[in-house]
Amino acid sequence: MSSPLKSVQKSSLKADEIIFSKNGLKRRRSFKRILALILLAILFSCVGTVAVVEIWPSFGAQIANQMRGLFGPQVVAQIETIVFQVQDTVRQWQYHYGGQQAEAPWESEAPLLETTPFAQAAAWDATLPPEPVTRTPTPSAATQTLASQTQSPKPQDQLPTMTASPTPTPMPYVWRLSNLRPFGSMEGEGVWLPYLHDREGHVVAARTFLQPDPERPYAIVAVVAFDLTRTRLHFVLGFNEPSLPDGPKGNGLIPEKDLVAGVLLAAFNGGFRAANGQFGAMADGIVALPPKSEMATVGIYRNGEVRIGSWGEDIDDTPDLQAWRQNCRLIIQDGKISPRVYNNSITDWGGSISNQIVTRRSSLGLDREAKTLYYFAGPSLSMPVLADAMLVAGVQHGMLLDINHFWVHFTAIHSEEGKLVAEPLLQNDMKDHIDRYLGPSPADFFYITALESHQP
Repeated sequence: MSSPLKSVQKSSLKADEIIFSKNGLKRRRSFKRILALILLAILFSCVGTVAVVEIWPSFGAQIANQMRGLFGPQVVAQIETIVFQVQDTVRQWQYHYGGQQAEAPWESEAPLLETTPFAQAAAWDATLPPEPVTRTPTPSAATQTLASQTQSPKPQDQLPTMTASPTPTPMPYVWRLSNLRPFGSMEGEGVWLPYLHDREGHVVAARTFLQPDPERPYAIVAVVAFDLTRTRLHFVLGFNEPSLPDGPKGNGLIPEKDLVAGVLLAAFNGGFRAANGQFGAMADGIVALPPKSEMATVGIYRNGEVRIGSWGEDIDDTPDLQAWRQNCRLIIQDGKISPRVYNNSITDWGGSISNQIVTRRSSLGLDREAKTLYYFAGPSLSMPVLADAMLVAGVQHGMLLDINHFWVHFTAIHSEEGKLVAEPLLQNDMKDHIDRYLGPSPADFFYITALESHQP
């Protein structure tokens, strides 16, 4: 027979169990509510971040940089992935259900005139990339004389006349651009238009656009082509990026000698921040980040030559290199899309977002003759889609530059009332801090100058 004390203890234990059970249920319910609120906050945060990025790209870039310092690039990359997916979904709804239409990035202009060297290029072929530039020697008078003497009969007693071997006279290099095969049906796609001129009035840069993603008609890729026989490429280290915490930094400035109307033609973005891969960078002897083997590199040589290739294979650290910048792996190698483009590898593409996620992207490429430099930029681009556009343009070697809204930036430079003015390549997508490269820049960038005189 149980004592009253034991009965009271059992009752107390049962009561405690009931209380603990109720408290546990309450805690679980409370946890679920908190989790739901957190998820809802994340959703609103993502939607809000999309709005912030669209309206104030520089503010969004500052927040992302601060978050990288606090949580690391991987966490920020995951958040960016969610934001870009939401952004892409909203944009697809707008175009598929809201009746929006894709538009050309600029007003139609007259195509390149027949009096320019471009008229000598053949029209594009849907099955072939643009034709490479060729040099054809022109027979000299001495060659023609020698040929006539060879064909003319000579008396047996006449000694042959010794004639010096003729030196073939090469034709002057002619910059050729063929219209590109269009992906869509938008008027003007793939047609080269004159863009930038030197002081002598020569067309030294042309531009066109492509529509390479059939699922996203709004993914317009702007393409700018520079004639490297009349222009020079330069690289500037930013006063913050890229660099190591205690490493050397640049000043982020274009030299005064190049800040001249008619000399400075354009400027555009560099590559990733150091946190996203620490890809090498050097300018004028300052090594901000040491080079990484096999990484895609653009090398600028003291004689003006530009090369794009893999470090250690196509480009090495030699005394004649004035500047170089690395960023991930090659997108286009030997005229073909690299298989790595379809791999989502941090080793290949840095601590950044997936290569399949669509966002603003930019890239750089060279043609087969390394005489034409191409810059590509556009919104809502995945890596494979960007690679398709580069291949159609005739890129032989090409690499990724920067990504995301604020950092993808290209401006043409001209003079108004004696003052240099920056004009964005894409009016609607490159409108924040338009003149960022005309003053000290925290991030690295490239710029283009015209040669004072053209020497074939």
